Amino acid sequence: MIRELKFNGLWYPSDKGELLKLTKSSPKTDNKDIFGVVPHAGLYYSSSLIKLFFDTLKPDINKIILLTPSHYFSLKENIIISGNFDLYKTNFNTIEGFSLDIFEQGGERVTINEHAVEMVLPYIGQRKNIKLCCAHVNRFTDVEKASEYAKKILSSIDDKTAVIASSDFTHYGINFNYTPYGNIIDSSLVNKVKQYDKNIANLIVNGDGCLAYSEYALKNNSTICGMAAMLVVSELARLKKMKGRILDQSTSIKGNSFDSNFVSYISLAWRE
Repeated sequence: MIRELKFNGLWYPSDKGELLKLTKSSPKTDNKDIFGVVPHAGLYYSSSLIKLFFDTLKPDINKIILLTPSHYFSLKENIIISGNFDLYKTNFNTIEGFSLDIFEQGGERVTINEHAVEMVLPYIGQRKNIKLCCAHVNRFTDVEKASEYAKKILSSIDDKTAVIASSDFTHYGINFNYTPYGNIIDSSLVNKVKQYDKNIANLIVNGDGCLAYSEYALKNNSTICGMAAMLVVSELARLKKMKGRILDQSTSIKGNSFDSNFVSYISLAWRE
């Protein structure tokens, strides 16, 4: 099965040259990152943060496991589902697919329709000799379930396999039914949301996924869409005793033009 492009020309430029300008990685000399969290909004909003991770991704990585939420289909709690794809189309190189039997199978329609997958594909498609497995999770009832999957993944990968969670952070505003700091969005409110998200991100990069989930996500009815995927990556990094850090943070707000809704983005990375 081949995953065709679904959001090409809608969430990012269809023109290869324009897309390259938006997404081209600039590898750093200190590129040692293996695990990461990147946003998945339209690339006009999220490209710079996704690039930061791929700029520091280890150059010898030959497989990537991409964990995303499912925005368009409901999923059972406490399971990660995947689909079997031979190839993933991108505007650049076509990516060879691989599968892992540790995940539930039958998730092809989720992968086909998921923008959280496709927003990352242009960056992977610019690399050569790399394989991809996409898998999806919406919710764990407790962090121990995420830890169980992390252990399964750890037993199935080598040091040339990267694991990336695709997630935006807080979705704020009346359209998201989430306005704990009020309905009038200004710089003060935005800073409160950014600090809230940064607190969660710090817990995640330091392996405190349980606290991030219980004290922030559950108590505050968090609108972070990929929390479950992030918990798995955080647990993986904790088990491997990796060092994590926040790469950068931004929002969908452009300049001083405040709307009634906005989304917060953070990029994270771990290395040994």
